[in-house]
Amino acid sequence: MSRIPRFSKPQEFSKWLLVQESLLIWIITIAFIVLAFVCVHNQYFGELPWLAAMCGFPWTAYGVSQAFYYKKSTAENTKGGIKYDTVVGNEDAVG
Repeated sequence: MSRIPRFSKPQEFSKWLLVQESLLIWIITIAFIVLAFVCVHNQYFGELPWLAAMCGFPWTAYGVSQAFYYKKSTAENTKGGIKYDTVVGNEDAVG
């Protein structure tokens, strides 16, 4: 008996957005670390705090979006939330 392959459900938009944001902040962080290396390697002895700020700000924004994502997720998956009520409602109808 062959098994029918199951197709995975498409990811929710908010999860896909967090994945894209994670990728973007890592690209930004690595790019600025490389830029700092190039500046030091070329004997640029000027001020470099702008590099720290440009790396820190995206991580701060990422932390805020993570916090709001978890808040949304908690609201959906607790009693009275959209997903929770849908699952419990389906179990009550089946059982």
